[in-house]
Amino acid sequence: MKKLTEKKRKWIVQQFRNGRSATFIARIQKVSRQYVYKLVAKYKEEGALAYKAKLLGRPKQRLNPAFVKKVIEIRNHTDYGKEKIHFVLGKEGSNVSHRQIQRILDDYGLTEPCPKRRGKRKYVRYEWPISNWLWHCDWSRYNDKWYIIFIDDKSRKIMSAAKFDNANEQNTIFVLYQAILNNQVCPVVVLSDKGTQFYNAKKNKKGKRTPSLFEQELQKLGIDFWTSKRNHPQTNGKQEKWFDTMKKWLTKHPEKTLQDFVKWFNEERIHHALKYKTPDEVYRSNL
Repeated sequence: MKKLTEKKRKWIVQQFRNGRSATFIARIQKVSRQYVYKLVAKYKEEGALAYKAKLLGRPKQRLNPAFVKKVIEIRNHTDYGKEKIHFVLGKEGSNVSHRQIQRILDDYGLTEPCPKRRGKRKYVRYEWPISNWLWHCDWSRYNDKWYIIFIDDKSRKIMSAAKFDNANEQNTIFVLYQAILNNQVCPVVVLSDKGTQFYNAKKNKKGKRTPSLFEQELQKLGIDFWTSKRNHPQTNGKQEKWFDTMKKWLTKHPEKTLQDFVKWFNEERIHHALKYKTPDEVYRSNL
């Protein structure tokens, strides 16, 4: 049976009241006789409201104002999405669905519009089995300053982060040693892109590439150096996502510093990929 418009429902009722048989009306509109009788009976009870189409989906439930306030507070403080908010509230004994949490976020304008749903990723996420096996490093520009971080691949813990006026090899080496000294450990591998702060692509007259200052320092420390493919940011995707999170957080909290963000990210912010644990927790459990 096809779906009827409001105009056709009105026509069915009018024809029936004018003496047309249910069989005749049903044949023209391609509906069952039972539908005609039900529509006429509904019209007698509700009047013109019977012509309106039935709303799809489940009716909205009235939510507890205290619960709504709690969801908004968690969102504003942490920027968590529905799944992380559901996890936090679940630890407090709440059993409200993801759908209701998403409804609150949408109703109060706390989510960004997503006109096109993201498809399945074609690449596979990788992760080393223990902490300090591989560190990612990269630079990113924000508010006329250059930011650099070293991040542990297994735990997502920020080993060191700093802000400079210029992105160069000297500052890269400085933050590398800062990460090593602060954590009292060296990684087995450091992974970066082929930016000039890390990698020297120029060749000499013999056609050989001269290692950059950063590469030379890694060789002295016995650390392997890997680089990602050109135009393939997914290889360093953990850092790309970290910079995105950092920029949003600092924009929302302009009074905070980079080190405030690092402390919050390492010690307080739970991660979906880490089974809702903090980077510090995962780092210590995988040493």
